Amino acid sequence: RNYETLLGMYESCLNAMVPGKPLKYVYAAGVKYLRDLGKDDLVSHLPKTLGFGVGLDFRDTNLLLNTKNTVTFRPGMVFSLAISFSGLALSENVRASLNSNSAVKNLSEYGLMIADMVAITDSGGEVMTKFGKGVGDISYSINDEDDEEESEDDDAQLAKKIAKEEEAQPTGGRRSGRLAAASANAQDAEGAAERERKQIELMARKNEERLREIARSSKKKGGDEKGKKAEELDAYKNTKTLPDNVLPNQVKVDMANQCVILPICGNPVPFHISTIKNVVLPDPDSAAYLRINFYTAGMAVGKDCPENTVKLVQKYAPYATFIREMTFRSLDSHSLTTAFRQISELRKRARMKELQDQEEANLVKQDKLVRTKNERVPRLADLTMRPVFAGRKTQGNLESHTNGLRFISTRGEIVDVMYANIKHAIFQPCESEIMVLVHFHLRNPIMVGKKKQQDIQFFTEVVDASQAVDAGRRSMYDPDEMDDEQRERQLRKRLNEAFKDFCRKVESVARKNGYSLEFDIPYRDLGFMGNPHKEMVAIQPTLNCLCNLTETPFFVVDLSNVDHVHFERITFMSKAFDMVLINKDFTKQPWRVDMIPNQDKDSIQEWLTDMEISYTEGPMNLNWKQIMSTVAGDDRFYMDTEEDEVTPKEAGWEFLRMFGRDDDGEEQSEEESVYSENSGEEESSEEESEEDNFDSEDDESDYDGDEDLEEQGMDWDDMEREAAADDRRKKREGDGEGDARPNKRKQQQRGSSQRGSSQRRSSQQRPPQRRRR
Repeated sequence: RNYETLLGMYESCLNAMVPGKPLKYVYAAGVKYLRDLGKDDLVSHLPKTLGFGVGLDFRDTNLLLNTKNTVTFRPGMVFSLAISFSGLALSENVRASLNSNSAVKNLSEYGLMIADMVAITDSGGEVMTKFGKGVGDISYSINDEDDEEESEDDDAQLAKKIAKEEEAQPTGGRRSGRLAAASANAQDAEGAAERERKQIELMARKNEERLREIARSSKKKGGDEKGKKAEELDAYKNTKTLPDNVLPNQVKVDMANQCVILPICGNPVPFHISTIKNVVLPDPDSAAYLRINFYTAGMAVGKDCPENTVKLVQKYAPYATFIREMTFRSLDSHSLTTAFRQISELRKRARMKELQDQEEANLVKQDKLVRTKNERVPRLADLTMRPVFAGRKTQGNLESHTNGLRFISTRGEIVDVMYANIKHAIFQPCESEIMVLVHFHLRNPIMVGKKKQQDIQFFTEVVDASQAVDAGRRSMYDPDEMDDEQRERQLRKRLNEAFKDFCRKVESVARKNGYSLEFDIPYRDLGFMGNPHKEMVAIQPTLNCLCNLTETPFFVVDLSNVDHVHFERITFMSKAFDMVLINKDFTKQPWRVDMIPNQDKDSIQEWLTDMEISYTEGPMNLNWKQIMSTVAGDDRFYMDTEEDEVTPKEAGWEFLRMFGRDDDGEEQSEEESVYSENSGEEESSEEESEEDNFDSEDDESDYDGDEDLEEQGMDWDDMEREAAADDRRKKREGDGEGDARPNKRKQQQRGSSQRGSSQRRSSQQRPPQRRRR
């Protein structure tokens, strides 16, 4: 009720702020409102001023809204109107109705205040800070610990209700911070729970699909691996084809046939260059030496060893004898130095040819380009191609023909990209970048220069990456500067339209000739910053890819090849996390994107869920090289049972999940409770044993160490019987302890130190001592 009174007084004071009226009229209007309502007792709770003027200083002392200021309101003035009650008593009935744990229960007084910035206009005061001031807009409840869960649910429901009301009819009011935070937390928790539920179902479905894919691929493979056999080395077909000018004791290199002829017992023996591991020429002394090492069985061949040589070594290893090394000595260092240089050069040539064969081994023969005739060919001029030819900037024109695209550089270099070989085509317009581009991710790599490439890009720079800026100072109102910005905007728009029109024409030509080709555009609102290689770049998803196309090397991940995504370094202390995209081909290492800001995690996980890609989280970085080698050798990786088909196990990538099972927690809590009970019993027994030992210090001479050692292996019943037998023996001997056994319990309670009972109590305390050991 007091707040409603204060709100009504605020409206009266605001209506009194009109041009021509004195400033003291505001205070008088507020007091008059209270007295008209019969609230004279609240006048004493008003402050001395109800606000102040705001000008060059935040608080102008000449423009105070008090009872004495005669300055008049004028249009253009700005005031801070602050209406408040202070020192209001909190009634006993209100405090009694509160929970005992509530912090409000300890208060005896409270205050209320409403403040706004008001500008004086010709029509009166106009509020500049327009927010809701109703009771429903500013009130909230302070929750107690007992009802925390229920109150949070109520707050969440109230927040959702208010949000729906605002969407239906915006009021311009402001909700309390607690309700806004509760609404945001409830939505985040609900979204995370929904994603987790979808991920569990998705991972189970993906495991079944992968099992079917692996079964189909294993049937298609057949015996392809067995068909690859080692090729025998045949440098010379017979002895007649050997060089004629070979001396008996000469190391000769035949560059044409890739052989090294070595003298063995005066006979020339040819060795193919692929069998030589390395050649060493030590520093000559009185004579020169040349040592040649060969690939042999029983030792590491190294990564530089030719693939065919590795197969030959494995083939002949069980029964053949290998030459490991040969050393030659000569007084003439010139001949061995020449042989060393020629062998090194021949090994280098053979290695380069081996690499080239490996590059071209997986190349698929492309169709020949069919040029379009009698029609206008879609063309983009003045483009730059990446990757470049031989390290030089490659510029030229891109044309669309019947079955493919052709790029012709200004130096006459030609690159053909067939429509059938394009897996993904991406068009990225220029908005915040310095270039507009089209990018092609190919199904099968093609040769560009001497390298195999799977990504080809053509772009045009809108602005130069580096511009010359004169030393003079420039003004933001410089007409030349404004003209340059206008021209740049027009150039961006013109280039975007040109590339977009070219993409539409290419799609039309491909569709006309029976090819399916569509250009994707990256989703900028789903983009995030990350480090896929060595620098932070903007990574954006498309319909089929996750890519960064503006920086080299390109980062293009085909989502159809992604089996699972794992997030590393997910902790409350880290500001960034890493994302690992696991390839379906386990022989290849996963893709990585490091240093992604934490605020992008929810949006990335939501996007992955929409794309039906499973993901997990973890607090640390993993050794993926070891994990992939282990997974590749597991035939039952996607199955939920072990080889006995009975023992359950985690199927697929479920072992990467960060949370545990509830059953484990319950068992652990039960074990802890049992342990605590036992520990309490042990502590009490230890205290009793210490008291008994203190009471029986005078009888320590009766203690037998050998007897203690014998009793350590006894159980409780045996020690009870032995103590009883000892008491009976002492009674028969008549040593005055005849009454010890009948009154044994009473003597123990009084702390008796007689030998029989004390020995019995000490024997009862020995098991806890043995347990402590």
